[in-house]
Amino acid sequence: MTDALDSGLDAFAESVLAGGPAASLAVAVTDRERTLAVRTHGVPDGTMFQIGSIGKSFTAIVTLQLVAEGALGLTAPITDALPWFSVQGLERPITLHHLLTHSAGLIRGSELATASNWDVVALADTAVGFQPGEHYWYSNVGYRVIGCALERVSRRTYPDLVRERILEPLGMRESESWIVSEMRPRLAQTHVPAYDDRPWRPEHGLAHGTWIDSAEADGCICTSAGDLAIYLRALMNRDERLLDAPGWEAMLAPQVEDDEEGKGGHYGYGMDITERGFSHSGAMIGTESMLVAEKDGLGAVAMAAGIVWADVLTDAALALARGQSPQPYAPKLDEPMADDGSCPAEWRPYLGHYRSHITWLTNFRVVAHEGGLQWGFDHLGTKREPLTPLGDRSFRIGKDWSPERLSFDTVMDGSAQRAWLSGAPFYRSFRQDIPPL
Repeated sequence: MTDALDSGLDAFAESVLAGGPAASLAVAVTDRERTLAVRTHGVPDGTMFQIGSIGKSFTAIVTLQLVAEGALGLTAPITDALPWFSVQGLERPITLHHLLTHSAGLIRGSELATASNWDVVALADTAVGFQPGEHYWYSNVGYRVIGCALERVSRRTYPDLVRERILEPLGMRESESWIVSEMRPRLAQTHVPAYDDRPWRPEHGLAHGTWIDSAEADGCICTSAGDLAIYLRALMNRDERLLDAPGWEAMLAPQVEDDEEGKGGHYGYGMDITERGFSHSGAMIGTESMLVAEKDGLGAVAMAAGIVWADVLTDAALALARGQSPQPYAPKLDEPMADDGSCPAEWRPYLGHYRSHITWLTNFRVVAHEGGLQWGFDHLGTKREPLTPLGDRSFRIGKDWSPERLSFDTVMDGSAQRAWLSGAPFYRSFRQDIPPL
């Protein structure tokens, strides 16, 4: 099977790279006993990729280890571990359980400062969208709160905790627990769309992604496909070097329903739980990654330097491992935002294009849409959400329980000059047209 699997993975990877959404990629397939295949394209074997939010499962494991040791309590108020933690609107305490399951009601993250936990401090200027435990809302900054708690109770840095408690016990020698400049020669060069203000098209090409350091607990792990397969196998086998049986049961159980996406999924601790098994995706500025394990004992990992959804790669890998033909690769091509001119006159000052120096979200647009306002962006992915007025030039983004807020100020000559996105400032761009594809 190995030769056929290798050749199938190579052919699929080449079809993806030929489509232009990635400059390099790596894929591995494993069962519960051994790695079945590792294929790397565009970079040398063993090259590390930034795997983003797959790192949340590493955070969950360290957290459950410290819970088992009595250093933390899953259901105790997080302020027991972090007395200075603050967010507005709470009627009951946020716990580690809420943070691990994205059910604390916190914003996704303002990304005010890279290579810093300042975003955790800045939560004091934001409010929860719902009371802890009522809904699911994916929050990167929530996992940064966990990281602060881990460091405070252990007196160890987060990268040290991950290295000592996960990477070294599993023998993951092609992995690092932080992102720092000295690692650049060992990392795949990140790639982003050449244009950040419109949906990507193959003819646009890619550009190098912005470099950022990172040691935060929402996702700062770098690893090779081979090493990530070792880690996945440890999860599939519920490896006792990492967690005891109750710990694995808690981590891989469906703790909360994912009602943010409305697709009926569930989330455990640092992991999406599905009918077929468990998985988690990850994204950084110019990389995409995916980890998936299925109940039949097969698993796959993938990472790409570009904008291809990595689940396309893992789906193909698992199909090939089962002797099936994967779905042919076809890039997802989104349509640009369109202003239909239908919003009330009082909201017209808010229409337009806004930019910031935030590397995670460089710009967004507000357009008139179906009698109201729509917010959206095409940077590192595409998103479109309705805006609900809350008064005083402020709007809620998306669902009724969303904590995300957009407000406007400094209206001059009929146009707002600044917008605040969940605590982060953006400024009206000189270019207000919607550019052609």
